[in-house]
Amino acid sequence: MIKAVSRLLRMPNLAMVFLTMYLMRWSIVRPILELTGFEIQMPELTFFLLVMSTVLIAAAGNVINDYHDVHVDRFNYPDKVVIDRLISRRAAIIMHFVFNLVGIAAGIFVSFYHHLYWLSLIFIIVPSSLWFYSTIFKHKVFIGNLFVSILTAMVPLLVLLFEYPLLRIANQDILLQFPDMFHPILYWIGLFALFAFLTNLIREIIKDAEDIAGDKEVGSKTIAVVYGIKTSKLITFILASATFIGLAAIFLFYLRDWMSLTYFGVFLAAPFILLLFQIRKTNDPKGFHRLSLLIKIIMLTGLM
Repeated sequence: MIKAVSRLLRMPNLAMVFLTMYLMRWSIVRPILELTGFEIQMPELTFFLLVMSTVLIAAAGNVINDYHDVHVDRFNYPDKVVIDRLISRRAAIIMHFVFNLVGIAAGIFVSFYHHLYWLSLIFIIVPSSLWFYSTIFKHKVFIGNLFVSILTAMVPLLVLLFEYPLLRIANQDILLQFPDMFHPILYWIGLFALFAFLTNLIREIIKDAEDIAGDKEVGSKTIAVVYGIKTSKLITFILASATFIGLAAIFLFYLRDWMSLTYFGVFLAAPFILLLFQIRKTNDPKGFHRLSLLIKIIMLTGLM
């Protein structure tokens, strides 16, 4: 049962959300602030509640997505279906409701605690959108891919959305003289969000190519179904090439120390070159599954 729940919630993905938010805080925001003599404003407790809110809402989204995808998954992954086989539909809906309720409550509490009332809307809009994604958007050409990729990019941006206004409020006098003081935080977290968006978009299109048989069976209109595997491969190749070139430019212009360049060469350049090579030669579901795993590794090494 524990294994089934873990698979339903997609625990590795939730761990990635948790890790992303804490790395943005500890390895981007805090070091930049310390270099300029400032302190982080959001307390650890409320930040933890923000992270858990995000994780719980993501978990609820994973549950409802699997709930509505049972028929597709029975066709594509008959041995990996959880709902109706290991967990009942009723139990899945209860899990979805509870995770959303706790996640929304925690997110709204954090927003009101810091007097950032408008941010509470995020914790209402996103769970609602995830429901519509699983029932409608997912089956529309490119819209579903774009939607999930935007939500993925929001994970690092949430750290910025809460910390940045608090920094500006706490340092109003200094910002009158130096209005660009905190812009490096905007740039770096913005770049991580863009990386998350692009790599997730690549993975979504690859997954659609992998699941083309099941998507055809249920009438889902993905890029692979509507335009074919060749078009899917061309789009992913262009996106992966653009992402790789962008990363190379950032490392060469801004992170030219030998440690950063070595890391880039071994853990990002090499996997990206392999990905580009494999995209061109892959045509079967097993090959696309391997590509999906490879892009997940790139997402993790890119974050690290």
